[in-house]
Amino acid sequence: MIQRIKTIFATLSIGLVLAGQALALTVQQQAEAIIQASPVVQKIQQNFKPEYGNLSFFVEGLTGKLSKLPSLESERKRSAITPSIIGDDEQYGATGSLSRIAVLLDQQGQALNVAVEQYATISAKFISAISDAKYLHLRDARYLDSSIDLSAFSNLERVTIAFLDNVQQVILPQSGSVEKINIHQTELRHISNLGLQKNLDVFISTAENARGFDELNGNQSLEYLSIELSKSDLDIGSLTNLEKLWVTGPDYKNIKNIDKLGKLKNLIMEDFTDKKLSGVILPKSIETISIYNIAKGSLPQIRSLSSLKRLAFKSIEDNMLKNVEDLPSLQELLITYSNLPTLAGIEKLPSIKDLTVKESGTIDISAIEALRHLENLMISHNYLDDISVIAKLPQLVYVRASYNQLKVLPKLRPGNHLKSFDFSDNPIETIDPEVLKTYSKVRKNALNTPFYKSLTRKQQLYF
Repeated sequence: MIQRIKTIFATLSIGLVLAGQALALTVQQQAEAIIQASPVVQKIQQNFKPEYGNLSFFVEGLTGKLSKLPSLESERKRSAITPSIIGDDEQYGATGSLSRIAVLLDQQGQALNVAVEQYATISAKFISAISDAKYLHLRDARYLDSSIDLSAFSNLERVTIAFLDNVQQVILPQSGSVEKINIHQTELRHISNLGLQKNLDVFISTAENARGFDELNGNQSLEYLSIELSKSDLDIGSLTNLEKLWVTGPDYKNIKNIDKLGKLKNLIMEDFTDKKLSGVILPKSIETISIYNIAKGSLPQIRSLSSLKRLAFKSIEDNMLKNVEDLPSLQELLITYSNLPTLAGIEKLPSIKDLTVKESGTIDISAIEALRHLENLMISHNYLDDISVIAKLPQLVYVRASYNQLKVLPKLRPGNHLKSFDFSDNPIETIDPEVLKTYSKVRKNALNTPFYKSLTRKQQLYF
């Protein structure tokens, strides 16, 4: 019966458009006719109050349109998975900070895209009214009920639910139509029907205390997973189609089989506290690894990964350089907020071309002399007072050593390749003229040093 009503209405809507064209109605008038006749609009308006926000309706191809679908890069940076609505020369569902609700209808009067922005108010009845929607973006709004029930949605492909008040449960469509899900709800306690979404390729969740993630076990379509876990039975190693994984706070059981992920290229590991995690074996396919906030004794071994090109460490309590070895393709290494006294062990990574060491105190960097292929060195925001080792690196092209404790510059050797050297914000008072000559072909930045401030304006211009 419901489908019959929809068919009748669709026929009427097409008739309205054709009649409108025949009568030379304006685009705005045609859109208004569709909006007024739409059951979706009528259901929404029945339960809507002025204090809920600014409610707008648009018709695809007449008074509104979809933005471009977010790029793969945007999806995998956890920034956007749902398109925006463009109408009245404004964009809804992007970074809106007003109490706005926008509904984009197709020309049959059914919901196509719905965007609910900051400070707006919606309820379960609103959700029920838009069950035809293909895209759904709910962010920073007030939700009057505790459960978002999407079970009756038959066309939904992309959904964002982020920072809504009161939400403790999300029920996904019975139809299994969803391809991309982004849920940022720290108070969420349960997510249902994940296992029904057979075409799901992106799943992002910060709901670490929610139940229902184990329904993903064995999923063969998921390509990108970003998830925060706490006492979950999810077996990430069973998601064999994964290409990118961002996993936060797992137990050993969650990633003990991660070595089975033969398609995994990008891995981010964060907030490890389980010491068993140090025994995890990583898949050989990985090309980039970022590791953040790892408790002592919980850092996995980063060894024998022939495809690894980029490796980043931040806030690691262990000596991470003791855990790395046999990485023949590694080009880039980043170390920030470390408590390492030295970089001893970095000689095991001779292929590095780009090295960043920041926010790491009085660390001794002399061990980088072994990096004969090093081209770019970023060592700003430390307490370094000796960087003489840079004169021993024949392939070095760029050095940034700002915000340190340097008082002298090293004398460069003949035949060096250095092109740019930033030593701004250091307590350098004088530079030996003979040393300075060795930098004659180097672009230099000495801002906010006593030496630079002592120069005349003309000398500064030619420095």
